[in-house]
Amino acid sequence: MVTKINVEEALKEPGIVFLDTRTPQEFAEDHVLSAVNLPLLSNEERAVVGTIYKQVSQEKAIEQGIEFFSKKMPLFIKEASRYKDKKIIVYCWRGGMRSRTVTSLLESFDYNVRQLEGGYKKYREYVRERLYNYPLTAKFIVLCGLTCTGKTDLLQKLSPSLDLEGLAQHRGSLYGAVGLQPRTQKMFENLLLRRLDELKDADYIFVEGEGRKIGDLMIPAVLWKAMNSGTKILISRDFDLRAKAAVEEYLKEENIPKIKEVTQSLWKVIGKKNKEEVLHALEEKDYVRAVKILLRDYYDLLYGHTLRGIQFSAEINSDSIEKAVAEIHRFVQSLNRS
Repeated sequence: MVTKINVEEALKEPGIVFLDTRTPQEFAEDHVLSAVNLPLLSNEERAVVGTIYKQVSQEKAIEQGIEFFSKKMPLFIKEASRYKDKKIIVYCWRGGMRSRTVTSLLESFDYNVRQLEGGYKKYREYVRERLYNYPLTAKFIVLCGLTCTGKTDLLQKLSPSLDLEGLAQHRGSLYGAVGLQPRTQKMFENLLLRRLDELKDADYIFVEGEGRKIGDLMIPAVLWKAMNSGTKILISRDFDLRAKAAVEEYLKEENIPKIKEVTQSLWKVIGKKNKEEVLHALEEKDYVRAVKILLRDYYDLLYGHTLRGIQFSAEINSDSIEKAVAEIHRFVQSLNRS
């Protein structure tokens, strides 16, 4: 019988190495944040085992899994030996055969190893329970504004800050995934919980104004409510500077095919004439003209309507990021005095 440990106790222990025995695909979707992926089965092998389980029997599926793993066991043990002197906690999807097998194997080599009770599934429940009931006490200072007014640049220079788009790896619009690898909802929530824990003692937190969703990812209701009740600052910037910033951020050469693809789908919003003008400008590498059309006839119409319904406590120009940062700090100090 292997030794087990529950999620809460495991996360409190210092110096732990978590070994995730799930497939690389499962690991990529989400995992214990400090975990190392040491899969028993490859993505393809797990698919084969799953098919046998459904079409033949559980017994035959287990036999096939053992056959796959036995061939790679020497290499597996060699990889695991890197953590021989560490305290190891092994987990799989729900604390079943994969993690039990590895825990038992490493115990036989005298490793200090335990199995995570309930596996990743229990860890995921722990993250959601904490995140969706998080006791937010800080005041949120919400930076709002049109696209490419420098809100993300400001967040990077303001502290303490919560960069939701950075955690999501998505900028929150139809073009928001261009050049990025958007995260899953599970990984987003995982990273968000860690960041909120890092900010738990803050009196106030800077954050960018967002819709309830960032791309396909949903902001937890408790955070969304706190952001909506926060103090809002309107960030403005010269139109030409916004266009320049958009070109620098979005229109790298490797991103152009994706930009064209998204633009094709926008014709009902920006009109056929504007769509053709944008695509022509992209072909001619006149990227400034392309983004000016998109800013004027898509982004500003879309977000301008939302901004008109918000009551702002201040408006700050971000033509100079450094000056804007200083002005925001002065504004926050005035809030503290009032």
